[in-house]
Amino acid sequence: MAETYKAAAVLASPYMFDLNRTVEKCCSMVDEAAAKGARLIAFPETFLPLYPWWIWMAVNNVERGHLYKRLYEQSVELDGLAMQRLCQKAKEKNVFIVIGINEKDHGTVYNSQAFINEQGELISCRRKLIPTGEERTLWGRGDGSDLVVHETSLGRIGGLICYENIMPLARYTLYSKHEQVHIANWPGNNLKSQPRDRTAVIKTTSRFAAIEGQMFVIASSSCIGAEEVEFYKKLDPGLGAKLAVGGGVAAIYSPFGEVLACIEDQEGIAYADIDLGQIPDAKHLIDTVGHYARPDVNRVLFDGGVRKMPVVLIHREAPAPAQDKAPEDDAAGSSAAGTP
Repeated sequence: MAETYKAAAVLASPYMFDLNRTVEKCCSMVDEAAAKGARLIAFPETFLPLYPWWIWMAVNNVERGHLYKRLYEQSVELDGLAMQRLCQKAKEKNVFIVIGINEKDHGTVYNSQAFINEQGELISCRRKLIPTGEERTLWGRGDGSDLVVHETSLGRIGGLICYENIMPLARYTLYSKHEQVHIANWPGNNLKSQPRDRTAVIKTTSRFAAIEGQMFVIASSSCIGAEEVEFYKKLDPGLGAKLAVGGGVAAIYSPFGEVLACIEDQEGIAYADIDLGQIPDAKHLIDTVGHYARPDVNRVLFDGGVRKMPVVLIHREAPAPAQDKAPEDDAAGSSAAGTP
């Protein structure tokens, strides 16, 4: 296992409803990051094909239905060409890729996080446990089998999506699996529709998780491109100055909560060295699942069973047909029953 290596966090915007072009953009950014020595590359939440910002806007239900259909048609099938191209690129450049996708599984779309190793293998595709707010009008839910930490050549790698990173029990479950490198995928923009600063939320949450879990955190979010701004302002004319190009953040934090790299508000890639040898130093003071835990006081109940399906087909052997009785058997039985 590599003790020290370079990681990259991507801050970028996708092409609207164009999976193929956005995959090409991903491959280009992998080329760029690999050329600068990165071995682990994190992309934003649902970067393929896009994050559906219209769910937070004043859009009528008929139009929302049309937009969902377009999203569904451009979403990623795990055995499809888009995933194959990303896997080929990972193998070609000998890099580990974690990327947020809209995963299409028959009739349902999921907000998912794909993990692709340096051999070009899709080692897992976890689903967001619970979509946030209006996201529930689009995406299905994951379950306990989606809280996983992978033993890799770059350390024990796990991840959470967006506000999953604010779920204390989900974080603690990953800590308990001795996660060393945490990938936090987020959507990012500067939409002023709520009294909060999305970029500040991403930075605060990611930095706190690094300290709490004594691990490296790689935070990657999207930003809003000119194409998206034009599209959404036509969709919701009331947006006005509430939406502009930019937003988002890509950052990397140490197990001590140090900011190792950070870029904001425009496309780019943040780089930092990951030194796994720092983790024991951080855990010397605080190990939240070891010497600094009190399981006699607080414990987490975790159901990590296999993915639940709504229909389970059970095959049972059909019962053997009843044997026809001879007439004399019936007569004998009747006679015996009437004998005192």
